[in-house]
Amino acid sequence: MILIKPERLKIDRGRFIEELKKRNVGASVHFIPLHLHPYYRNTYGYKKGDFPDAEWVYERSISLPIYPKMSDEDVEYVIEAVRDVLGRR
Repeated sequence: MILIKPERLKIDRGRFIEELKKRNVGASVHFIPLHLHPYYRNTYGYKKGDFPDAEWVYERSISLPIYPKMSDEDVEYVIEAVRDVLGRR
């Protein structure tokens, strides 16, 4: 996972992920704070803003590819793709 600094970018997290996908790097958001899931909202009445630190991290997190057969070249490709998106923004 990486944390982006949206205030320093001209794009948001969604666009950042789209730009990585254009470079054949599958990135996503995999971890959503529990209090934002429907079960916890409906059962316990949690709402956006109840856990600002968790939301801060969530809004900046991007999961990058990781898998057992990932080669060093694959890792370098992902790094270069992230740098490319950052360099253009």
